[in-house]
Amino acid sequence: MFDYNTQASKFKFQGEIVVPGDKSIGHTAIALGALANGVTQISNFSYSDDLTVTAKVFEKLGAKIHTEMSTDDMIIKGVNHQLKSLDEPLNVDNVGALESLLLGILATNTNEYVIQGGKYLSKRSIQRLVKLLKEMGVKIQQLTDNVLPVKIQGSDNLKGITYQQDISSAQIKSGLVLAGIYAKSPTVIIRKLPTRDHTEILANYFGANIVTTPETITVNPEKTELTGQSLTIPGDFSSAALYIAGALLSKGSQIRLPKVGLNSTRIGLLKVAKQMGANIILESHSINSVEPFGDLVIKSQQLHGTKITAQQVPFIIDEIPLVALMASQAEGQTVIEGIHDVHLQLSDRIRNMRVELAKLGIIMQVNDDSIVIEGEQKIKVKDNVDSHNDHRIAMMLCIASILTETPFKIKNIESIDISYPSFLSDMKKVLVAR
Repeated sequence: MFDYNTQASKFKFQGEIVVPGDKSIGHTAIALGALANGVTQISNFSYSDDLTVTAKVFEKLGAKIHTEMSTDDMIIKGVNHQLKSLDEPLNVDNVGALESLLLGILATNTNEYVIQGGKYLSKRSIQRLVKLLKEMGVKIQQLTDNVLPVKIQGSDNLKGITYQQDISSAQIKSGLVLAGIYAKSPTVIIRKLPTRDHTEILANYFGANIVTTPETITVNPEKTELTGQSLTIPGDFSSAALYIAGALLSKGSQIRLPKVGLNSTRIGLLKVAKQMGANIILESHSINSVEPFGDLVIKSQQLHGTKITAQQVPFIIDEIPLVALMASQAEGQTVIEGIHDVHLQLSDRIRNMRVELAKLGIIMQVNDDSIVIEGEQKIKVKDNVDSHNDHRIAMMLCIASILTETPFKIKNIESIDISYPSFLSDMKKVLVAR
């Protein structure tokens, strides 16, 4: 456990910073590259703790994975769907994205596996995805009630199903999509609300046949063969969001963020910022082999409160702590509606965000289905804060620290290694005292 002592000064952002490659895309690219036939080369890969766990799991399942030293590219030789049998459990630690991807992939293999998780995932229910996979013909034995660990034995005769989403979860959807690729008949997901779509995009890039409409996602398994690919991962938008929020809130800031991923299902914070009155400049907008990206320029601006609808929430699910901080410094009231599904997936994050911001004098009202935040709340440090081992909360608190001259301590700062290990050193490169 490590603590981070903030400085007794207000700061602004000046300059340019390149954020690491997108973590969500990284998880899925490893999974598909490992499952595919042939070699996959991933450029701009982020070697964070979460992605290291994912790589180690698929190495255990037989994929050959190494880093090209001259370029830092990840090279994967896939197993062509011939997963290695194991006598020991597969440990997904606390990587929720990996948990769902792995369940979907192992559902297509007749070997028996045990999946175990860390402290957080061993408390989070996987009942929805387990139920859906059982409907497809998978044998799953939950060794404790509705959570990891589980024993799973897939089938080479999976049947496609139709799933009417009762929760807007990209992770459940992704697990079902990967299982559906190897089923004997189509799988249809009827959306509740759109969610991030990296799995569908990447799976098609590797050779799947997935048809997406605003209402449905249809996985057509006939004659599907995944083949290794080369791809460049754009900058992680959730990492860029830290600098976006910080620059908007700290007077005198101007920062440029090159080659940030601009997938429409990930940039909800940009749209929220625009609703709050921000003018963020897009200097270029390119399409790489898989996902769109562009260069963003952000200057400090006065924000005003807004209403964030339930339809927008899936697109800011990782940025809710930052949105709460932005709302507290804006003029007027901000209401985030329709957070019921977020509570089901991330109840600890919402609760801990409220508790830790209150230690900085920022108060919000959290209900079952909404968050209400009054604006123009001056940061008044009352106590040291704790990340609760949540990387999103840890980094949001770092951004809050540049808005006050009163220093405080952030406990368990090492949680940032989950997604952005170089965040503190990167942030210091573009901070200037004001």
